[in-house]
Amino acid sequence: MGQERLLAWEASMDRVDLGLLASLEKDGRQSFATLAERAGMSKTSAWSRVQSLEETGVIKHYKASIEPAALGLSLMAYVHIMIDFSKRDAFEKATIANPAIIDCFTTAGQGDYLLKIFCKDVSQLDALLRHNISLLPGLQRSTTIMCLKSIKEDSSLVDASQRMSSISTAHSGSTNA
Repeated sequence: MGQERLLAWEASMDRVDLGLLASLEKDGRQSFATLAERAGMSKTSAWSRVQSLEETGVIKHYKASIEPAALGLSLMAYVHIMIDFSKRDAFEKATIANPAIIDCFTTAGQGDYLLKIFCKDVSQLDALLRHNISLLPGLQRSTTIMCLKSIKEDSSLVDASQRMSSISTAHSGSTNA
């Protein structure tokens, strides 16, 4: 979905849409009857609103949140990558095709990309970095950060959006003289 369409959709969202999104963030498997009851609306209205949120791309997908350690992946790491930018397309294609890379983001600052990976342990991380990540097209430099403990995960985007809105509203009235 185009950025312009998402911005237009954001401007048209009301409290009901935000309430539905917040409820679905907490439990994406709840029935439409439960969702409607929590939102104080009919099941048909809730279904219609959710369908619109799905069709416009506001709701991207539904999925299970899996505990990595249950799959033997107890070490999470981020790898900040600097590449030869003439190899950008090849790098991105290789990253998308690489199942060891869970997430990949472009970044501003000293690096070009940030990769999120999970491994069994430090030894497996070392092997992945040496024999997989280091072979990505155009890679010039990488810096790895191992995560020791999760403090906060899977926070509500609806809550963050509302908080950021209140911050920008509070500061938009202030002027520097």
